[in-house]
Amino acid sequence: MVLARKESAYIHEQVEEKQQSKTRKSKKLKKNYKFEKFVIAIALATVFAFSILLLTRFMAITEVKHRVNSLQNQIEKLEIEKEKLRVEVEKVSKSGWIESEAKTRLGMDYPSSDQMIYININPTKVTMLTSEINKAKDGNFDQQEENKNLSSFFSRLVSYIRI
Repeated sequence: MVLARKESAYIHEQVEEKQQSKTRKSKKLKKNYKFEKFVIAIALATVFAFSILLLTRFMAITEVKHRVNSLQNQIEKLEIEKEKLRVEVEKVSKSGWIESEAKTRLGMDYPSSDQMIYININPTKVTMLTSEINKAKDGNFDQQEENKNLSSFFSRLVSYIRI
C-alpha cells in the first residue's frame, strides 16, 4: 500500500506539474494574444486613419475640380458675351449705320447752303501770327535759362559761404 501511495503521489505530482506547465503555457499564450490583439488594433486604427485621410483628400480634389469646371463655364459665357460686344462695336463703328441712326432717331440731316457760313483767311496773316507766337515762346525760354543760371550762381555762392 505504501508503494501504491507513493505511485499515486508520484502520478498526482506529475499531473499537477503538467497542469501547472499547461497553465503557464496558457498564461504565456494569453499574454502573446493580448499583445497581438493590441498590434492588430493599432494596425486597424492606422488603416482607418489613412483611409479617412485619403477620402478627405479625394473630396478636396473633387471640390476643386468642380470649381474649375464652374470657372471654365463662366469663361465660356464671358467669351461669348465678348464676341457679341465685339460684333456690336463693329456695327456701331460703321459710318453708314451712324448716318442712318442720326437721321432716323435724332432727326439730323446735312446742312443746306443757306445754313453754311464761309470764312476767308489770309495765309500771310496766319504765318505772321505764328512767327510772333514762336518768338514770344523763344523769349520766355531764354528768360528761363537766365533765371536758372542766376539761381545756380547764387546757390554756389551760398555753399562757399557756409564752408
